[in-house]
Amino acid sequence: MIMLKTTPTLQKPESLFQSLVLVIAACIVHGVMQGVHDNYGIMMTGLIPYTGIDYVTISFAIGVGALVYGLAQPFLGILALRRSPVFVILVGILFTVVGLAATPLCTSPCTLVLFFGLILPFGTTGLCFGIIMGAITPMLGEKRAAVVSGLVQASAGIGDALMSPALNLAISTFDIAFAMRALTVPFLLMIPIAVWMHSIGKKETQREETVHEGKGTSKVSLIPLLKFALKDRDYRLIVIGFATCGFNMSIIESHLFSQYLSYGIDGSTASLTLTVYGIATMIGAAGTGFLGAAFKMKNVLAGVYALRVGISLAFLLLPKSVAFAFAATALLGLSGDATVPPTSGIISKKFGSKNMAVLYGFTLIGHQIGAFFSAYLGGLFVDIGWGYSPLWMVNLCLAAIASTASFRIRNEDERKEYVGEI
Repeated sequence: MIMLKTTPTLQKPESLFQSLVLVIAACIVHGVMQGVHDNYGIMMTGLIPYTGIDYVTISFAIGVGALVYGLAQPFLGILALRRSPVFVILVGILFTVVGLAATPLCTSPCTLVLFFGLILPFGTTGLCFGIIMGAITPMLGEKRAAVVSGLVQASAGIGDALMSPALNLAISTFDIAFAMRALTVPFLLMIPIAVWMHSIGKKETQREETVHEGKGTSKVSLIPLLKFALKDRDYRLIVIGFATCGFNMSIIESHLFSQYLSYGIDGSTASLTLTVYGIATMIGAAGTGFLGAAFKMKNVLAGVYALRVGISLAFLLLPKSVAFAFAATALLGLSGDATVPPTSGIISKKFGSKNMAVLYGFTLIGHQIGAFFSAYLGGLFVDIGWGYSPLWMVNLCLAAIASTASFRIRNEDERKEYVGEI
C-alpha cells in the first residue's frame, strides 16, 4: 500500500487526545474489517439455509472476493494519493455496509456474487492496513505512526478472536441477516470519526503540499519496475511461494469452520477454535519478525511453509476431535501471517524500501489468485462428494513447493537497484 510522506510535526496541545482517538478508531476499523474478512466461512453456514444458495456457489463468490481484495489494492492506493486516504476509508465503509446489509437478501447466484463477492470485498479493501496508516500518519507524525502501526496490525488478530464466536452466536440465536446487519453498526459509527479525521488532516495535507511545492512530482513506472523485478530469480521464487500462501489462508477463511462442523464439532466450539487462530496469528507474525533478524529470512520463510506441510498431513491422517481442532487451528494461526514479515523483508532488502510497497502488492495479487482457487475448489470438492481431503492434498503439495522455492533463494542480501523513472 502507498502511504503519504509526512514531516513529524503536529505536536499541538490537543494532539495527545487526538492521537488516542485516532489510534482507537484505526484499531476498531481495521480489527472489525479483518474480523469480517476472515470469517466468510462462518457467514457461509448461515447464508446457505437463509438464501437457499448452495455451498459451491457461495464458495465461488468468496473466491471472487479474494481476487477483488488483491486487484483492488493498487487502484485504491492510487485513489488515496489523488484524493485522500480518508476519502478511500469513507468509500470502503459505504461499500462494506451495503455488502453486509444486502447479502442476506440475495436469492440468486448473480446477486450473491455481486454483493458478497464484489461489493463487500471491495469495501474491506478500502479499510486495509495501508490505507488506514496512510490516513493517520500525517496527523500522528512519522515517529508516533511507527509505534502505532504495530497496534493497528495487532488489531487484526484481536478482531478475529472476538468476531468468530460473536458472529456464530448471533447467527445461531437470530439469523444471518441480523448478524450481518449488526456488523454494519461499528462501520457506521466510524463515519463521523472519518469526517473528523478529514477536517483535522486537511490543514496538514495543505501544509505538506506547500513544503513539497516546486520540488516536482515523481512518477512510479509500474510496468518497468515489475519487469525489472521479475528478471530476478529470487523474486520469482518469492511470488511462487506467496501464491501458495493464499491457497492455504483461504482454506481457513472459507472452509475450516464448515469442515469442523462436518466432523461433528458444534458451532460454538468451532468458532472458539477461530478465536485461538486470531491470537496465534499475532504470535506467529511477531515470532517470524524476530527470527528474521537472527537467521536468514529465506530459511525462516521455508520453515513456515514446511510447517504447513505437516499441518496438511495432520488433516489427512489424524483422527478428528475437539482437541485436534484446537491444536491444528493454533498451528494454522502460528503459520498464517508468519509469511508476511520474511516475504516483505526479503523484497525490501533486495529492491529497497521505496519499491517494496509496489512489489509486495504485486505478490499479494498472486496470493489472492491462490485464495480464489482454494475457496472455489473447496466448495467444488464438497459439492461432488469428495469432502475436504483433496483440498488438503493440494495444499500439502503447494506448501512443499513453496518451502523448496524459499530454500532455493540464493541472494536475499543482494541489492538490486532499479534505475528507471521512479
